[in-house]
Amino acid sequence: MGVLLLVRHGQASLGTADYDKLSDMGRRQAEITGARLARTDMTIDRVVSGGLMRQRDTAQAVLAALGQPESQLQTDERLDEYDHVGVMSQHTDAITFETAGAGGEAGRALQSTLEEAIGRWISGETGYKETHAAFVDRVMGAIGHLATAPGGTVAVTSGGVIAVFCVQALGLPVERWPALARLLVNGSITKVISGRAGTHLATFNDHAHLESDRALITYR
Repeated sequence: MGVLLLVRHGQASLGTADYDKLSDMGRRQAEITGARLARTDMTIDRVVSGGLMRQRDTAQAVLAALGQPESQLQTDERLDEYDHVGVMSQHTDAITFETAGAGGEAGRALQSTLEEAIGRWISGETGYKETHAAFVDRVMGAIGHLATAPGGTVAVTSGGVIAVFCVQALGLPVERWPALARLLVNGSITKVISGRAGTHLATFNDHAHLESDRALITYR
Protein backbone atom coordinates (compact mmCIF):
# COMPACT_ATOMS: atom_id res chain seq x y z
CA MET A 1 0.00 0.00 0.00
CA GLY A 2 1.15 3.54 -0.71
CA VAL A 3 0.50 6.54 1.53
CA LEU A 4 0.78 10.03 0.07
CA LEU A 5 0.73 13.13 2.25
CA LEU A 6 -0.09 16.27 0.28
CA VAL A 7 1.32 19.27 2.15
CA ARG A 8 0.24 22.75 1.22
CA HIS A 9 3.21 25.13 1.21
CA GLY A 10 3.64 27.76 3.92
CA GLN A 11 2.24 31.26 3.50
CA ALA A 12 3.61 33.11 0.48
CA SER A 13 4.48 36.80 0.34
CA LEU A 14 1.23 38.37 -0.82
CA GLY A 15 1.46 42.11 -1.37
CA THR A 16 5.17 42.09 -2.25
CA ALA A 17 7.15 42.07 -5.48
CA ASP A 18 8.00 38.36 -4.97
CA TYR A 19 4.82 36.46 -4.13
CA ASP A 20 6.57 33.09 -4.52
CA LYS A 21 8.84 33.68 -1.52
CA LEU A 22 7.74 32.30 1.86
CA SER A 23 6.79 34.98 4.37
CA ASP A 24 8.20 34.84 7.91
CA MET A 25 4.93 33.16 8.92
CA GLY A 26 5.27 30.75 6.02
CA ARG A 27 8.72 29.65 7.15
CA ARG A 28 7.41 29.09 10.68
CA GLN A 29 4.47 27.05 9.36
CA ALA A 30 6.84 24.95 7.26
CA GLU A 31 9.06 24.22 10.25
CA ILE A 32 6.08 23.23 12.43
CA THR A 33 4.67 21.02 9.69
CA GLY A 34 8.06 19.37 9.29
CA ALA A 35 8.21 18.71 13.04
CA ARG A 36 4.74 17.17 12.88
CA LEU A 37 5.81 14.83 10.09
CA ALA A 38 8.96 13.89 11.99
CA ARG A 39 6.79 12.69 14.88
CA THR A 40 4.58 10.43 12.79
CA ASP A 41 5.06 6.67 12.93
CA MET A 42 4.86 6.51 9.14
CA THR A 43 8.09 5.78 7.30
CA ILE A 44 8.69 8.56 4.80
CA ASP A 45 10.56 7.15 1.83
CA ARG A 46 10.61 10.25 -0.35
CA VAL A 47 9.90 13.98 -0.27
CA VAL A 48 8.77 15.59 -3.52
CA SER A 49 7.81 19.16 -4.34
CA GLY A 50 6.71 21.23 -7.27
CA GLY A 51 9.19 23.60 -8.85
CA LEU A 52 7.93 26.81 -7.24
CA MET A 53 10.13 28.49 -4.64
CA ARG A 54 7.46 28.45 -1.91
CA GLN A 55 6.95 24.72 -2.47
CA ARG A 56 10.65 23.87 -2.52
CA ASP A 57 11.45 25.93 0.57
CA THR A 58 8.61 24.29 2.50
CA ALA A 59 9.89 20.88 1.40
CA GLN A 60 13.41 21.75 2.53
CA ALA A 61 12.04 22.59 5.98
CA VAL A 62 10.35 19.18 6.03
CA LEU A 63 13.59 17.44 5.06
CA ALA A 64 15.49 19.32 7.77
CA ALA A 65 12.96 18.20 10.39
CA LEU A 66 13.28 14.62 9.14
CA GLY A 67 17.07 14.84 9.41
CA GLN A 68 17.51 14.29 5.67
CA PRO A 69 19.84 16.29 3.39
CA GLU A 70 18.50 18.81 0.89
CA SER A 71 19.83 16.61 -1.90
CA GLN A 72 17.07 14.10 -1.15
CA LEU A 73 14.40 16.44 -2.47
CA GLN A 74 12.77 15.27 -5.70
CA THR A 75 11.06 17.78 -8.00
CA ASP A 76 7.95 17.22 -10.08
CA GLU A 77 6.77 20.40 -11.78
CA ARG A 78 3.36 18.82 -12.39
CA LEU A 79 2.75 19.75 -8.73
CA ASP A 80 3.09 23.47 -9.53
CA GLU A 81 0.07 25.68 -8.86
CA TYR A 82 -1.99 26.97 -11.76
CA ASP A 83 -0.81 30.31 -13.15
CA HIS A 84 -2.81 32.49 -10.73
CA VAL A 85 -1.10 35.67 -11.94
CA GLY A 86 -1.95 34.95 -15.55
CA VAL A 87 -5.51 33.90 -14.76
CA MET A 88 -6.06 37.10 -12.79
CA SER A 89 -4.45 39.41 -15.35
CA GLN A 90 -6.60 37.93 -18.11
CA HIS A 91 -9.63 39.06 -16.07
CA THR A 92 -8.51 42.43 -14.68
CA ASP A 93 -5.46 44.59 -14.00
CA ALA A 94 -7.18 46.47 -11.16
CA ILE A 95 -6.05 43.94 -8.53
CA THR A 96 -2.66 42.21 -8.50
CA PHE A 97 -0.94 39.84 -6.10
CA GLU A 98 1.87 42.37 -5.66
CA THR A 99 -0.46 45.04 -4.26
CA ALA A 100 -3.30 43.05 -2.68
CA GLY A 101 -3.67 42.36 1.04
CA ALA A 102 -4.76 39.13 2.74
CA GLY A 103 -7.15 40.55 5.32
CA GLY A 104 -10.06 42.92 5.63
CA GLU A 105 -11.73 44.54 2.65
CA ALA A 106 -8.63 44.14 0.48
CA GLY A 107 -8.54 40.42 1.16
CA ARG A 108 -12.23 39.99 0.37
CA ALA A 109 -11.83 41.96 -2.87
CA LEU A 110 -8.89 39.78 -3.89
CA GLN A 111 -10.79 36.58 -3.15
CA SER A 112 -13.96 37.55 -4.98
CA THR A 113 -12.06 38.85 -8.00
CA LEU A 114 -9.87 35.75 -8.16
CA GLU A 115 -12.95 33.54 -8.04
CA GLU A 116 -14.45 35.44 -10.97
CA ALA A 117 -11.18 35.06 -12.88
CA ILE A 118 -10.99 31.32 -12.16
CA GLY A 119 -14.61 30.94 -13.25
CA ARG A 120 -13.78 32.44 -16.65
CA TRP A 121 -10.76 30.16 -16.96
CA ILE A 122 -12.80 27.06 -16.06
CA SER A 123 -15.48 28.04 -18.58
CA GLY A 124 -13.01 27.48 -21.41
CA GLU A 125 -12.15 31.02 -22.45
CA THR A 126 -8.99 31.18 -24.54
CA GLY A 127 -5.76 33.12 -24.17
CA TYR A 128 -4.28 31.36 -21.11
CA LYS A 129 -0.81 29.85 -20.94
CA GLU A 130 -2.37 26.60 -19.67
CA THR A 131 -5.98 25.57 -20.18
CA HIS A 132 -8.02 24.49 -17.20
CA ALA A 133 -8.38 21.01 -18.70
CA ALA A 134 -4.60 20.71 -19.06
CA PHE A 135 -4.14 21.80 -15.43
CA VAL A 136 -6.56 19.12 -14.20
CA ASP A 137 -4.88 16.46 -16.35
CA ARG A 138 -1.38 17.22 -15.07
CA VAL A 139 -2.54 17.30 -11.44
CA MET A 140 -4.30 13.95 -11.71
CA GLY A 141 -1.32 12.47 -13.51
CA ALA A 142 1.14 13.63 -10.87
CA ILE A 143 -0.91 12.61 -7.85
CA GLY A 144 -1.95 9.33 -9.43
CA HIS A 145 1.73 8.51 -9.97
CA LEU A 146 2.84 9.54 -6.48
CA ALA A 147 -0.07 7.85 -4.70
CA THR A 148 0.79 4.46 -6.15
CA ALA A 149 4.48 4.65 -5.23
CA PRO A 150 5.30 2.05 -2.57
CA GLY A 151 5.74 3.22 1.01
CA GLY A 152 5.31 6.76 2.24
CA THR A 153 5.57 9.92 0.16
CA VAL A 154 5.36 13.57 1.18
CA ALA A 155 4.49 15.90 -1.71
CA VAL A 156 4.65 19.65 -1.11
CA THR A 157 2.33 21.46 -3.47
CA SER A 158 -0.35 24.18 -3.56
CA GLY A 159 -4.00 24.64 -2.71
CA GLY A 160 -5.37 24.43 -6.24
CA VAL A 161 -3.54 21.17 -6.91
CA ILE A 162 -4.81 19.55 -3.71
CA ALA A 163 -8.35 20.79 -4.26
CA VAL A 164 -8.52 19.48 -7.85
CA PHE A 165 -7.50 16.01 -6.69
CA CYS A 166 -9.95 16.06 -3.79
CA VAL A 167 -13.03 16.97 -5.84
CA GLN A 168 -12.16 14.23 -8.31
CA ALA A 169 -11.63 11.70 -5.50
CA LEU A 170 -14.99 12.65 -3.96
CA GLY A 171 -16.81 12.43 -7.27
CA LEU A 172 -17.71 16.12 -7.30
CA PRO A 173 -17.92 18.27 -10.44
CA VAL A 174 -14.43 19.50 -11.27
CA GLU A 175 -15.57 23.14 -11.24
CA ARG A 176 -16.16 22.80 -7.48
CA TRP A 177 -12.44 22.77 -6.69
CA PRO A 178 -12.11 26.52 -5.97
CA ALA A 179 -14.58 26.14 -3.08
CA LEU A 180 -12.36 23.47 -1.52
CA ALA A 181 -9.19 25.44 -2.19
CA ARG A 182 -10.55 28.33 -0.07
CA LEU A 183 -10.58 26.00 2.96
CA LEU A 184 -7.01 24.78 2.70
CA VAL A 185 -4.70 26.06 5.43
CA ASN A 186 -1.05 26.82 4.70
CA GLY A 187 0.98 23.91 6.04
CA SER A 188 -2.01 21.56 6.18
CA ILE A 189 -1.74 17.84 5.39
CA THR A 190 -4.13 15.85 3.19
CA LYS A 191 -3.69 12.07 3.21
CA VAL A 192 -4.22 9.81 0.19
CA ILE A 193 -3.98 6.02 0.39
CA SER A 194 -3.59 3.59 -2.47
CA GLY A 195 -3.93 -0.18 -2.56
CA ARG A 196 -5.76 -3.01 -4.26
CA ALA A 197 -9.08 -1.21 -3.88
CA GLY A 198 -7.73 1.87 -5.67
CA THR A 199 -6.70 5.36 -4.59
CA HIS A 200 -8.77 7.10 -1.93
CA LEU A 201 -8.85 10.35 0.01
CA ALA A 202 -8.36 9.52 3.71
CA THR A 203 -8.14 12.95 5.39
CA PHE A 204 -8.44 16.52 4.15
CA ASN A 205 -6.77 19.72 5.37
CA ASP A 206 -5.45 18.40 8.69
CA HIS A 207 -3.87 21.37 10.49
CA ALA A 208 -4.08 20.32 14.14
CA HIS A 209 -0.33 20.94 14.46
CA LEU A 210 -0.95 24.66 13.85
CA GLU A 211 -3.83 25.12 16.27
CA SER A 212 -1.69 26.00 19.28
CA ASP A 213 -1.52 29.56 17.90
CA ARG A 214 -4.45 31.00 15.93
CA ALA A 215 -2.08 33.30 14.04
CA LEU A 216 -0.51 30.23 12.40
CA ILE A 217 -3.76 29.41 10.58
CA THR A 218 -3.68 31.29 7.30
CA TYR A 219 -5.38 30.64 3.98
CA ARG A 220 -3.35 32.82 1.61
